[in-house]
Amino acid sequence: MKFIEHIRSRSPYERTFHAVSYELIGIITSAPIIAFISGKPMAESGLLALIVSIIAMIWNYLFNFIFDKLQLKYQFKKTAFVRILHGIGFEVGLILLTVPPIALLFNMGLIDAFLLELGMLI
Repeated sequence: MKFIEHIRSRSPYERTFHAVSYELIGIITSAPIIAFISGKPMAESGLLALIVSIIAMIWNYLFNFIFDKLQLKYQFKKTAFVRILHGIGFEVGLILLTVPPIALLFNMGLIDAFLLELGMLI
């Protein structure tokens, strides 16, 4: 029970630190994978990883803000089904937000950018 209370009592600074740390690890690990999958140079792949990471952090904040407001308004519980829908909704939104920048940065079509994004998610 103390663990759950600790999670709820985290400061905005602590939450930001965790989010940024998570994204930095994501950038460091995904840039080589993007370079391998796409055949693009590491500098371009690192830039893409950074852009996707920034989009993901902003989307995470907005999506969870909206989700929390909906939960307050409709008073639904976070059941396993709701958590699954939450995760799917987040990922679908993230794909929709990241595919256009991937296509622009790597000068490729939206379908190729979508496939690259799927490769990164997997």
